[in-house]
Amino acid sequence: MTTYKTGTITLTNGSRIVTGIDTGWQTAVIAGGVIYPEAAGNPLPIETIDSNTQITAATAWVGATGTYTYALQRQNDGYQVLSNASALAGYIQRLKDTPLAALDDLVPAEDQLPYFNGATSADLTPLTAFARSLLDDADAAEALETLGAFPSSDVSVFSKTLLDDANAAAALDTLGVSAFAQALLGDADAAAARGTMGAQASLGYAPVAADNPRMTSDAYVTGFGGSASLKATPAFVARQADASGAIRGLLQAYEQVGQYYFLLLSLEAGGGAWQMQFRSDGSLNIPGAINAAAKNFLIDHPLDPYNKDLIFASTESPHYAVEAWGISRLVDGRASVDIDAASNLTSGTWAALTQNTIVRSLQNQEGFTAVRPGPVSGGSFEIIAEYETCTDLIAWHVVADRADPVVKTLANADPATGLLVPEAEKDDLS
Repeated sequence: MTTYKTGTITLTNGSRIVTGIDTGWQTAVIAGGVIYPEAAGNPLPIETIDSNTQITAATAWVGATGTYTYALQRQNDGYQVLSNASALAGYIQRLKDTPLAALDDLVPAEDQLPYFNGATSADLTPLTAFARSLLDDADAAEALETLGAFPSSDVSVFSKTLLDDANAAAALDTLGVSAFAQALLGDADAAAARGTMGAQASLGYAPVAADNPRMTSDAYVTGFGGSASLKATPAFVARQADASGAIRGLLQAYEQVGQYYFLLLSLEAGGGAWQMQFRSDGSLNIPGAINAAAKNFLIDHPLDPYNKDLIFASTESPHYAVEAWGISRLVDGRASVDIDAASNLTSGTWAALTQNTIVRSLQNQEGFTAVRPGPVSGGSFEIIAEYETCTDLIAWHVVADRADPVVKTLANADPATGLLVPEAEKDDLS
């Protein structure tokens, strides 16, 4: 009796199923028999041949679960002979089927490959030695080398992986291009790319059109940073160009921590900077002159603050002038006036600030004794009464031109003296 030993079998304790690995039991026309595993257990009489890789045994496996070599002893009886004869007859019949018959009609020749050119017909096509050398190439890189496109040594391993890619999408994956970037690459124009990036959605406002540059809604800058003592928002910036010295305007909100808030408007040009502050206490600080048709104060009326305003206008003169006033009592017909002390200024301030000080008026508040001023020197002057015994209270008023360094920088002041230049030619706007 012949045996079949091809492959191995896997058995499970208590199971009748025999699983084959690399076996071909149906192809070998095994009709029945007994399987003898090379393991401690029991022989397995065959009940059915289920497939090339499965047999159902008549008894369960009592040995250990595992994979084993084996010997299958065919049954040597008339049934096996009939099975073999039936299988052989089937093979012979298949050879006579139309497709195989079409191949059988061909005359073999050197370097010719048979192929079907229809459902019931076949023909030969040339297959040269060179073509056969392409057929055994493992991948596109080897095929290109066989074709002589370029030596394999000139192609990196990475490039060879690209050569095997089926399409552009696969090549982009090999290159490590993200799905998001691939979507951008597929956009037809800039507008589509902005849509992919969500650019307009994240603006927070409708973008300004180049052909109609007008904003139709509020624009915002958000954030706050700086030092422990001074913090600021980002700035709105209007600029002429990025070049150093170009005109630039900035608008920012600041906090002088623990003191006040202010809005800063800054103009920069030619290396210089000029800043205006509007503070949370209502004050406005600017570095230059205020030019206006009139300058007033407007406050709640002290007698009826809920219903009326009070408006006073400033007096004007062709001077950058300052003034001070006060009262002094005569002692033995004389009184010494210290303008700094009377005005709550640091000693020496009046002398440093002014020039051309004059005593505008002296008025006796208690009697009719005449008084006159002495010369003004260093921010002081003396009041002298007509009678040495006079002890009256005298009101005084002085005015002067400014002479400080700042006034000399103003556009409508004489830079040498600081005196106001009251007339000017109009700007040429042509």
